[in-house]
Amino acid sequence: MLHEYVDNTFSRNTPKILSFSIALIDPNTSNPRVSFDDEPTNYVVSGWLLKKKRKKLQGWARRWFQLSASGVLSYSTSPASVTRGSIQILVATISINPLQRLIHIDSGTMLYHLKTLNAEDQAKWTNALREFRMLPNNNVSSNNNDEHLQHPTDSCTFPPTPTFEKGEHVLKHYLKEGSDTTSQLMADMEAYMHRIDQLVGQLGLSTAHLAPERKHIMDTMRYQKELWYKAILCCDEEQSAAQPETHMTLPARRELSPFIHSNTSWRGSAISEQYFDAEEILLSDEDEEDESPIVDDTDDDDDEDYDDDDHRLSPLDIKHQACQRRQVLPSPVASAEISALSVIRKNVGKDLSTISMPISMNEPLSMLQRACEELEYSELLDKAAGMSNSMDRLLHVAVFAVSGYASSQHRVGRKPFNPMMNETYENIRPDKGFRFIAEKVSHNPVIIAAHAESTNYKYWQCVKIRSKFWGKSMELINEGTFHVTLTGHDDHITYSKPSSWLRNMIAGNKYLEHAGEMKVVNHTTGEHVVVTFRENTSGSYYLFGSSSRPSNEVIMTAYNAQGHKCRRVVGKWNDMLAEEVNMNPQHLSVLWTATPPTMNDPSKYYGFTQFAIELNEITAIERDKLPKTDSRLRPDLRLYEEGQVEEADQEKVRIEQKQRERRRELEMAGVEWKPRWFKLEHDPYAEKHFQDGRTMTQTWQFVGEYWKARESGQWPNDQFDIW
Repeated sequence: MLHEYVDNTFSRNTPKILSFSIALIDPNTSNPRVSFDDEPTNYVVSGWLLKKKRKKLQGWARRWFQLSASGVLSYSTSPASVTRGSIQILVATISINPLQRLIHIDSGTMLYHLKTLNAEDQAKWTNALREFRMLPNNNVSSNNNDEHLQHPTDSCTFPPTPTFEKGEHVLKHYLKEGSDTTSQLMADMEAYMHRIDQLVGQLGLSTAHLAPERKHIMDTMRYQKELWYKAILCCDEEQSAAQPETHMTLPARRELSPFIHSNTSWRGSAISEQYFDAEEILLSDEDEEDESPIVDDTDDDDDEDYDDDDHRLSPLDIKHQACQRRQVLPSPVASAEISALSVIRKNVGKDLSTISMPISMNEPLSMLQRACEELEYSELLDKAAGMSNSMDRLLHVAVFAVSGYASSQHRVGRKPFNPMMNETYENIRPDKGFRFIAEKVSHNPVIIAAHAESTNYKYWQCVKIRSKFWGKSMELINEGTFHVTLTGHDDHITYSKPSSWLRNMIAGNKYLEHAGEMKVVNHTTGEHVVVTFRENTSGSYYLFGSSSRPSNEVIMTAYNAQGHKCRRVVGKWNDMLAEEVNMNPQHLSVLWTATPPTMNDPSKYYGFTQFAIELNEITAIERDKLPKTDSRLRPDLRLYEEGQVEEADQEKVRIEQKQRERRRELEMAGVEWKPRWFKLEHDPYAEKHFQDGRTMTQTWQFVGEYWKARESGQWPNDQFDIW
């Protein structure tokens, strides 16, 4: 029996040989009529090429490539060594850059970046690939070895020998038997499907019955949350009246917020069977609560820790404690996801962030607001700040870094709005205990700088955002460094994120995949964590696409200051992460679980999480307080969120034209455009050559003036009217 595909997931590096033989044998001659077991593989072209490595900054590796007559391009470390990988060029998109001697081959699930050694090799490989793709009968089932299946002198039919007729009779018998079996299986399957339909109907009734109960519970919890906030405010007012010189508001909120979070956050996502056994999971959160030291409220040191202006937030953070936030967007998706292949195919290998795309490819958030989504699970940093063990703190920061990917699970096919010059975005979250500010600090390339602070931590990033289309896949690139410092500790932790990939953009199952490694380093202790995002290697392969599904698997390995492995965390970036207790994979302690979607079909609202739904809302905290550069005031984004697609598209064109005119005016006046709230400063942990034309250790960092201007309401008079 010939199967549709072969599972090769258990090892990508171990060589395998798969041979097929189909023979019709005349016993009088014992000569096979059809056989292709013993024929050698014919290669159209072979030679040395440079292949770009997967990880950042690893450069190119010299590999031996050979293109077979069946359209398979394979490579190995030497002509005599085993095959390390292969790609079928018949279903791939090939783009060639002759000036740089580059060849990009994208199959939708796999991407090769190749470089020839010289111009002669470039011409040889280009001609071979072009001629092969232009052959009229090229497909997966046809090749240049057809003469082995049928010699020109042979007839297409075989002589009707008695043995052959007997074999034909036996074949018909088995075909009839197989047909009867298939009919029975079909009948059984229909019976099962009928039973499944009945169960689905019963489940729908149960779900409809439970929906009002769930809403009642959620409303009750929100009401209880409001009562907590009001109680906190009352306590603060009484303390302020009794001791006007003592600042106790933020410590009180800090002590209560973990309780509020633990009781208002839904953690109902299913546990992956691959990793977890329900009876083996340790609920480490409860254990650590019991082990936390009891703090004496009369201790003078407790007040001194929070009187430091570097760590204490402004009173503006607690003016609107009982803020109500929306549960759904003003409008579901109003525009069908369109294909922009005609646009992006002309720009293969180029940075798409600088190209104006149809608004229907967007989601109703800006890049600045997407940057704030990294803080959706900021409670992990709050928890890390309260830990005494440096490795525990580092692991929780690493888990926090991975949690930022969870919101991307259902966000396939749309991109955020590109920010305008001097566009900003703020987010003050009393319920989460942080305030956040972001600004576009560079236009080409697009660079986003952001800063967040809490009583428990500081977080900032300076990221260069790029995206490239390779024919069937889109690469989403975040270059830059993320920083975290924790209050009460000397830790300075940094990490940089690997690329993400939008797979199968042309055909097949479209999905988002995060692949590569991320290193999370505590520069104070010398400890680090290597986070590996497992690349998808499973799934069936077909002519018109792939049935692959992303594994979403993450493995985190912690190393002490001496470089020895000491801890390990496993799980999925869209579900949960758990530590292997004492490095035992059978005993797991859950560190984080993703919040499940609040609606049955997230795609109706762009795949947004509840946190993302709230990002563009103007609440009592922001009303009449925002600068005119804030993303919430952007008219094209607001119209698009409300479902007015045509009006939004017109506004988008107008705003982009206004920005181009502003840039020309500045250039003619000889004025250099500069961001308002961030400036270039020394950064010893920055990636090499991050800022083009600048010192390699400079990045854009927050100067702290934004919150002072917001509190006073005195915004700079020379702010651009960017809308």
